[in-house]
Amino acid sequence: MKPALGRLHVLTDTILQSKYSHIDLARMAIDGGADTIQFRQKKGTSLEMFHNAESIKKLCLEAGITLIVDDRIDIMLAVDAEGVHLGQSDLPLPVARRLIGDTKLLGGSATDFDELRKVIDGGADYVGFGPVFGTLSKENPGTPKGIDFMKQVVERSPIPVVAIGGIKLNHIHELFSTGIHGIAVISAICCTENPTAATQEFIKKINKF
Repeated sequence: MKPALGRLHVLTDTILQSKYSHIDLARMAIDGGADTIQFRQKKGTSLEMFHNAESIKKLCLEAGITLIVDDRIDIMLAVDAEGVHLGQSDLPLPVARRLIGDTKLLGGSATDFDELRKVIDGGADYVGFGPVFGTLSKENPGTPKGIDFMKQVVERSPIPVVAIGGIKLNHIHELFSTGIHGIAVISAICCTENPTAATQEFIKKINKF
């Protein structure tokens, strides 16, 4: 049986901010009620990533929530995380599925309908679609899609849609009104003075849907 796919995915980041470590951010997001942590470390050695992911896995295990590792299947397998999330330039999804097995979550990123189809055909359990709004978390994020486009994505996708990209508290109502399953948040939580409190505010609004 696969792990539950959460509705608030908090992505750890130490590039947009440097006050908190990946482990700090995971702990504070968990304290705030996040149901999924996505470990997202873009720089550093594999050993450093392993140790960070291992520590975050322990936190998630104690809290009974899902850990998804961004990009790195090796790290995901090494710490026995619940899933991995891959971009269009990462390993093909069917290959990833063969490596991680059928009991783990497999997510894929998409920015348009062609990529959405690739994610669906690749056997992903969910699609991370965006950017919905303008974002600073990627060097070349693409054109913001907006709410109306997200409605079309939900209508076309037979798998759960997790929206990502520039999402803030005031976007929650209109976003979840499109029928999305959940959201992935980076700066609106990680770059605040109090990530725990920020997570709590997101959860309060999400729980109304």
